[in-house]
Amino acid sequence: MLADRKKLILKALVESFLSTGEPVGSKTLMNLEGLNCSSATIRNDMADLTARGYLTQPHTSAGRIPTVKGCRYYIDNLMPYVPINPRLRDYIDARLMKAGDTPEKILREASSVLSEISGMAAVTTTPPSEDARIHRIRIVGIGRHTAMAIVVTTTGDVKSSLFRTSFIVTEEITEMFDLTLNRALGGVPLSEITRGFMQTLAASFKELALFLPEVLIVIMEIAERAQVTELCISGTAKLLFMPELDPVLARGAISFLTDTKSVARLLGKSKENRIYMGAESGYTELSGVSAITLRYTIGGMPAGSIALFTPLRADYPQLISLVKYTAEIVSSLIDELVDI
Repeated sequence: MLADRKKLILKALVESFLSTGEPVGSKTLMNLEGLNCSSATIRNDMADLTARGYLTQPHTSAGRIPTVKGCRYYIDNLMPYVPINPRLRDYIDARLMKAGDTPEKILREASSVLSEISGMAAVTTTPPSEDARIHRIRIVGIGRHTAMAIVVTTTGDVKSSLFRTSFIVTEEITEMFDLTLNRALGGVPLSEITRGFMQTLAASFKELALFLPEVLIVIMEIAERAQVTELCISGTAKLLFMPELDPVLARGAISFLTDTKSVARLLGKSKENRIYMGAESGYTELSGVSAITLRYTIGGMPAGSIALFTPLRADYPQLISLVKYTAEIVSSLIDELVDI
């Protein structure tokens, strides 16, 4: 535990460094509100914070800068809440609502708008699918001979696909499909939904089977897709043009982001919201960046991830609020779309 005065010093020093990128000396902290002590006391506290790994001194005569450990302590314990700018909030709302006719489009647009606003690389993912089962199926009429199948899994993944029918799509037919398919497929593991399984299932429907071939085929295809974590990645090249990020470290991060399996593994590590700073991610390619990752929810359950990849020196309060709000809107729009 840090004493209150050292917390105040660390908080001010981290915020100054994140804003300016310059080392911070004791004189800069002398007029800090709530810090009633001498310059010598501040220097002693800074020396102690350095000895404990929270700060480092780049040059003998220079001030201190925070280490990853110091930034981590700030983020976990000292960082203030900063609400998202109302204009940005309205802009995100408009962009995502306009894109929101399928879950896939919502996630794709979320990645794009996050990258655009932040100037960083942004990623959205569907949820991990290990041991996933079917939670809910909805069939929604789109046109006279067109419908959309929506499959929600127990991991919170949502997949949808349009299909054409040989019959006229009515509300009565879609309600009948919903009832029949959820009775038959609710709780079934995605891995078991094979062509043979669907053929056996169709035979059990008797006269109703005449209406179901197109529906069963599209559900089988959706189940196959749902077993693969899908990613939408935007703004990767922006990392090359960030003055806070060394070009070599930027290329390493870009190399990582082109490896979709590694990205999926990192973002699927935990069901909790996480900020990985540099080597905390476990990937050497990310030693120069932070990954701000938050989960969106579906039906109140943690689902896929929304993430920003930023330089280690970044405006964390603003960026975290931005990702958090985007995750909330994505959750709301997908819940409304699938009507869980």
